[in-house]
Amino acid sequence: MTVPPMIRKGLFLQMVSVLLSLLLGALVFGQAKAADLVIARPFDADSLDPQSVAATYSLQVTNLIFDTLLTMDKDGSIHPGLASDWEISDDGKSYSFTIREGVKCHDGTVFDAKAAKESLDRALDPATLNPNRPLWGPITGSAVDGNVLNVSLSERYGPFTAFLSGMQAAFPCPSSFNHAAFIPVGTGPFKFDKWTRNDSIELEANGDYKNTNPLVLNAGKPHIDRLIFKVIPDAVARMAALRSGEVDLAEPSLQEARDLASNSKFKVYVSELSGQQTFTSFTWKIKPLDDHNIRRAIGMALNRKAYADVAFEGLSKPSSCPVAPNLFATDEELCAMWGVKYDPAGAKAILAAAGYTPDRPLKVKLVVYKGEGWDLMHQIMQQDLAAVGVQAEIETWDVASFYGHIAELNTRTEGTPSILSLGMSGVDPDYLYFLWRRPGASNLGLNADLDIMLEEQRKLSGDDRARKLHEIQKYLLTNAYAIPLVSPGWGWLMASSSKVHDFKMGFMVSFLFNDVTVSD
Repeated sequence: MTVPPMIRKGLFLQMVSVLLSLLLGALVFGQAKAADLVIARPFDADSLDPQSVAATYSLQVTNLIFDTLLTMDKDGSIHPGLASDWEISDDGKSYSFTIREGVKCHDGTVFDAKAAKESLDRALDPATLNPNRPLWGPITGSAVDGNVLNVSLSERYGPFTAFLSGMQAAFPCPSSFNHAAFIPVGTGPFKFDKWTRNDSIELEANGDYKNTNPLVLNAGKPHIDRLIFKVIPDAVARMAALRSGEVDLAEPSLQEARDLASNSKFKVYVSELSGQQTFTSFTWKIKPLDDHNIRRAIGMALNRKAYADVAFEGLSKPSSCPVAPNLFATDEELCAMWGVKYDPAGAKAILAAAGYTPDRPLKVKLVVYKGEGWDLMHQIMQQDLAAVGVQAEIETWDVASFYGHIAELNTRTEGTPSILSLGMSGVDPDYLYFLWRRPGASNLGLNADLDIMLEEQRKLSGDDRARKLHEIQKYLLTNAYAIPLVSPGWGWLMASSSKVHDFKMGFMVSFLFNDVTVSD
């Protein structure tokens, strides 16, 4: 159904309201029929080809159109998806995925092992320019045996099954890409209908859908008939649309989220499974931050509870691990033992012993990027540091320039020492490899010992991999190379009318609409 322009209230509306109700059932853009759901976001998708994009705003939509081979429960355990079963060889270099029987693409074609291979081959093809290609791991080839997709790797890759559950590993049907232009045809809970660039994307429910995602209760077709993703860049206008009922869900600011949470007419959703983690790191090659005792003292000064409760409006929680909660092998209790606790008196004593006091402070730069919640967190952090004898000058960068700047800072061995404030997200603790394996993201990489541990965890699975990941996290925490702060640590909040029921946010801020209903 094409969404017509909003009709102004007034005398004309009174005269034609009966006719409109007969023709449309309700006012639309936002006041869509009861089985429609309108979602307001600040940005449009870049593409609906999941093998050519990395942006969350794109993947949130593609994740509704396409399925993944595997799925993940809230405890990080792996479950069936397009694959009903899978086996891993003893050497960890071969995977066999049995494709679920009876899966149909949105155009009626069958999704079988042959279709899965075609989609996998395209994801790995350099010509696809897949920005997520490195995350697929060391795949060397694939083959079809009946309805089994066999995948070969050059070496063990422990994060493989977790990656295959994430929205970066979607499997488009071959009819999506076997012609000149990509057409989004998948097996997911919603079918692509239309896209008006920078205005709206419309999806319709897949009547043949059979759910396997453990985060979803509804076994079949979504209860909502249509999803309309509406682009409303202005935050004030977006919230006005939600409050007026023109849209059903919207992305709020932190301030708006706090206000809406206290209003019984609305609901606020935090992406607790986002995999997002904020942490503090250091230019540890520059004195005195080359001393782990100084780094630990700085960590002891940081009031993480205040950052969560005040800066992030109580919508985040203090975190103890270098990776986000709910991911594989994440143990907040163990991390709390290994890492530093909030102890400003202890921090002050350590720094005083090194010659730094509030009267003779250690001068550093607090290098950060601008963001909602982050700005206030850094102001509180600056006060925390001043109280223990660290004078921190806040240096704020835009996100586009921030990572390049700290990459240069992390090569320095002289100059003003810097404390760095960062964020990371993913569906598996393997993002520790991305961050800390030399040279590491923005040159965070540390040393050969950690490189070996990070390589080893990729070649393990199960309890063996969990133990190695714990060893890595203990190393980072006891040496205070990373000071975890809060999780989730930035945006990706959603708010809805209280009439919307059972909306969920899954891993990596995916949207789950399968269970959603709307009451009168």
